[in-house]
Amino acid sequence: MALGSYSLFLCVFVSLGGAVPFMNYIQPPPKQDVYEFYWEVGYWETMFEYDEERDAGRPVQLTGLNRFGRRETNRNDPNNCDNLTPLTADESRTVVVADGFHRKLIAVNRTLPGPTIIVWKNAQVAVHVTNKLIQEGVSIHWHGMTQKNTPWMDGVGGVSQCPINPGESFTYRFNASEGGTHWWHAHLGTFRTDGLYGALIVLEEEQPGLPAFARDFIVLLHDWQREESLDIALRVNWEAARFSYGYGDNSQCYYNKRQHDGTEIAPVPFVSGLINGKGRRYYNEGVEAENQNVTLETFEVHTGASYRFRVISAAMTYAFRVSIDRHELTMIATDGNRIKDQRAESFVINTGERYDFYISTRNRPVENYWIRAETLEETDIYGTAVRPHSAKAILHYRGAAVDSDPTSTRRTCNASYNCTVVNCPFGDYPPRSFTRCINVHELQSAQDEEAPTPDSVDKFEEHFINFHFSGNELNGAQRSSVNGHRFIPPRSPPAVDRKGAGLTPCPEKDCGGEKFCECSYHISITTGNVVQLVLYNMGSGGGVNGTAHPVHMHGHHFYVLYMGFPEYNNNGKYVTQNTDIDCGDSDRCNSRGWAEGVWTGTNSTSSLNLKNPPKKDTVIVPVGGYVVLRFIADNPGWWFVHCHIEIHQVEGMAMMIKEGTEGQMNPPPTGFPTCGSFDWSADDFKKVSKGALPRGTLWFNLLATVGVFWVLEQL
Repeated sequence: MALGSYSLFLCVFVSLGGAVPFMNYIQPPPKQDVYEFYWEVGYWETMFEYDEERDAGRPVQLTGLNRFGRRETNRNDPNNCDNLTPLTADESRTVVVADGFHRKLIAVNRTLPGPTIIVWKNAQVAVHVTNKLIQEGVSIHWHGMTQKNTPWMDGVGGVSQCPINPGESFTYRFNASEGGTHWWHAHLGTFRTDGLYGALIVLEEEQPGLPAFARDFIVLLHDWQREESLDIALRVNWEAARFSYGYGDNSQCYYNKRQHDGTEIAPVPFVSGLINGKGRRYYNEGVEAENQNVTLETFEVHTGASYRFRVISAAMTYAFRVSIDRHELTMIATDGNRIKDQRAESFVINTGERYDFYISTRNRPVENYWIRAETLEETDIYGTAVRPHSAKAILHYRGAAVDSDPTSTRRTCNASYNCTVVNCPFGDYPPRSFTRCINVHELQSAQDEEAPTPDSVDKFEEHFINFHFSGNELNGAQRSSVNGHRFIPPRSPPAVDRKGAGLTPCPEKDCGGEKFCECSYHISITTGNVVQLVLYNMGSGGGVNGTAHPVHMHGHHFYVLYMGFPEYNNNGKYVTQNTDIDCGDSDRCNSRGWAEGVWTGTNSTSSLNLKNPPKKDTVIVPVGGYVVLRFIADNPGWWFVHCHIEIHQVEGMAMMIKEGTEGQMNPPPTGFPTCGSFDWSADDFKKVSKGALPRGTLWFNLLATVGVFWVLEQL
C-alpha cells in the first residue's frame, strides 16, 4: 500500500511541545496497519515547571496534597528566595513528581513513565526517535517483541545497532507480533533506571475464559534512587556499595538485606518506590512517609465489576511482592502470555517481568484500599527482622473519600486463610507461616499446547549457563559474569557487522573451563533445533551471599519446564546448592552438566512440565538452583541474554546467542548505520598528510583520465 493511501489513517502521536500526562488505563486505538510515534529523548528534572514560550523553567515545591508552588526570585532583593507562586491545575499536570525530590532524569517527551504505546496485534509499529541529549548515545529495546526477521530493530546498543548519537534520529519499525503486556526501555548504559521506559501494550481480540473488564489498568513499578544510575553502578563495580549512604558519612555503612531464604537482596539501599512515576520515600522500613503531600497513583473502580491490572517491573534491582488489601487476585498472564487462572493473595515480580491479574469489586465495602508493592527484605545481615520497604498506590472506590489515604490493612495469613504467593524466588515458606508459593514452572499455559520435542536426537541441543558472581584471579573480586565470562560489549554490532570484527574474542586458553575472563561471550545454536537452556546460579557468588537473577532472553519467548531449588533447613533458610548439576570440586561451576542419575538430553522425568508449561521471556534463577527452558530456534540473529538487574548487566552478567548462520540472518535495510573502532598506521598518515591533489593540475588531470579508461575497460 502506498504511503499516500493510508497516511490519513495513521495513529500519529506527536508530543514535541508540552508533555502528555500519563494515563493509567487503556483506551484502545482504532485498528490500523501502521502506528507511528514521534519521540524526543532529552534531559528533564523532577519537581520542575516548564514555560514552553520562554523555553525555560523553575523548580517547584509541594505546598499541599497535589498542590505546587513555583519558586520565584526578586532581582531587587537577592536575599529573598522563598517566594512561592501557586501553580494552576494545568501547570501542575506537567510536573514530574517522582518522590517529590529534585533529580535529573532522562525522559521521552518529558514524561515519567515515558509515553505508552497501545497498538493492535500484528500491526506495524514505527517509532521515530530523536536524541536531544548533549553527550550520550541511546537505543530503545522493545521488551517482549521477538523481532522475527528484524533482529537489527531489537534496540540493544552494540549488539543489534549502533547507538543513536546526540542530534541523530533513528526510526524503529517492527511488527507487534506478540500480544499482551510488554514494555520499552533504554538498552544502553543505565538510562533505563534514569527514567527512559514505558508501557507497550499489544491488544488482542477478546480471549475466551476472561470476564468483561470495566477498565484495563497499567501499573509500572520502579525502585527510584536520588542519584544518577551511573553513579550507583560505578559504586557497585568499584566494590564501594557499602558506602552508599555517602563516602563522607562516617556514621553508617550499608550491608545487603536478606530475603526469606537468607540470601542477599540488592547491593544498594532502597530509597523510594514509584508506581506510574509517583511515590513517597518511607523512613523506618516503610512506616513513616517523608512527604505526605506527594500524590500517589489512584485507580478508580466502582462496585459490581471486574478490573484488569497489567503490572510491569522497570526496577533497577529490587523485586516486589504485589497485593491489594482485602482483595483476591486472579493471575491470568505472565510476560504477555496467557496462563490458566491462578488465585493468589500476592505475587512476586522481578525487574523485566510482567504479570496480569484481575480483581472483582462485587460485595466489597466502598472504601479506599492500599495497593502494595513490598520488597522481599526480611532480615539484616545479623538475622534481625526488618520491615520491607514499599511502593504504594490507592484503589479508590467511587463514592469513597477523595484525596484520603486508605486505612486498610493487609489480610493476615493464618490457619483459616492460607496465602498463595505466585513466583517466589525460593522454594517455599515454612508451613507455620500459612503461606504457600506457586513457583513459576508450576503455572499452566491457557493454551492447549506441549513443550517442543525434537524429531531426532540430532535436532536437540542443550546448554548449561551459569549466571553468578565469578571470582577474578587478578584481585579476588566477585564480578557479575556468565560461565565465568564478564561480558565486553562488541565494538560494532554483530547484527550489522556480519564479519564479527567488533567482538572481543574468548580464546580457550584464557576463557575455557574454570578460568575467568572478559570478552564478548556467546554461544551458537542451530536453526530448526529444539534448544534447551539450563540457567543456573551456583559456585562462587551462588551461595548464601548470592543474589537471585532475573534473566531476560531477547528474540524468543521460552517454555519454563522446571525450577530446581537448593537445600533448605526447616526454617526455609539456604543450606547448600542443588546437586542435580554436577559442580564437582569446581569453585565456579562453569558450563557443567547433569549429575549422574538426573535426566539427560531429551529424556525427562515427571518433574519436567512438558504439558501446557508457561511461556515467558524473563525468568528468575534462584540462588543455588536452576531453571530449565526450552524453545525452537526459528529466529536467526544475534540475541542478547542478560540479568535484568541493571547494575549486574552493565557490570558484565550478559552474553549473546548467535542463532543460525550469517546466510540465514536477514540483512539490515540499505543505509542502516554502522560503527566500530578505527586504527591506522604511520605510513597511512604520511600518505594523507601530503594533502589532496588540487583540481586542474597536470597530475590530477592525468589520474582522472587513467581512471576513466579503466572504468571503460571494465564495461
